[in-house]
Amino acid sequence: MFALFPIVFLAVFGGLPIVLSLFLVLGHLGGLNSAVSELGQGEFAGHGIGTLHAITNTISSPGYVKSVVATLIVLGITSAVVLLGGAMLTIWHRLRPSRPTAILQFVSVIPLFIPVVIASFALWDFWGDRGFADSLGNDVGLNHTFVFSQTIKGVVLAEVWVSLPFAVLLLRAGLGGLSQSSLDAARDAGAGAWVVASRIVVPQIRRELTIVFCFTAVGVLGSFTVPYIIGPASPLLLGVNAVETFTAYNEPQQAAVIGFTIFVLAGFIGCLYALGTKRRRVPVH
Repeated sequence: MFALFPIVFLAVFGGLPIVLSLFLVLGHLGGLNSAVSELGQGEFAGHGIGTLHAITNTISSPGYVKSVVATLIVLGITSAVVLLGGAMLTIWHRLRPSRPTAILQFVSVIPLFIPVVIASFALWDFWGDRGFADSLGNDVGLNHTFVFSQTIKGVVLAEVWVSLPFAVLLLRAGLGGLSQSSLDAARDAGAGAWVVASRIVVPQIRRELTIVFCFTAVGVLGSFTVPYIIGPASPLLLGVNAVETFTAYNEPQQAAVIGFTIFVLAGFIGCLYALGTKRRRVPVH
């Protein structure tokens, strides 16, 4: 009985908007979509099962293509850097505990307790033109080398900074469940740190690594604050592009198409998550 409440909640506040957005994309502008479509511009009305004119019109625009490419670049680089950085930091500390790595782990978790909007404005000012990083670079002769605000590189750096705490916490929890006896046995057999990490540790935390990669990718895909504040005016990431299309250009149908692009990409990442997490831990003999 109690399980029915979250199902109904998801159906009303999640499933129904998705269905209405799909109808809007296909050109069904009446009914519950009439309020948003009455004032919309550049809409394509459909009959019967609908029309694909809104989809073809949106995906053929240069701005949409640039948005998709920029989003995939930021998503891929951020997810890879967070995965590798979090894995290297936590695995190395598990194999070779030391005060410096413990301090690094502690520092890497601090962004978790800073609101994203405050962090975004702080990073925008820090990396901006005539900001601290730019002023420091100018003092050593590297003029405008460290200006990352309003660039894709700045978005990547900020997304890594925001996403790394979750990766460190999750991987540290996964590594806490490793058997110390297996690590000691490998060391007694003469295995180095790299062999122990690649052949014993990584296979046992493959599930956690998959979760880190997928959650980071979905977080970047759905992020708005970081790319809106730090990102460039063009190309826009998909989340910012959808909002700008709706609010600035008053094109709700085209914004719904962009939203469904995010939905499809998130579904693909969800499939990777399902495939990666259904495997159980690999036993070590």
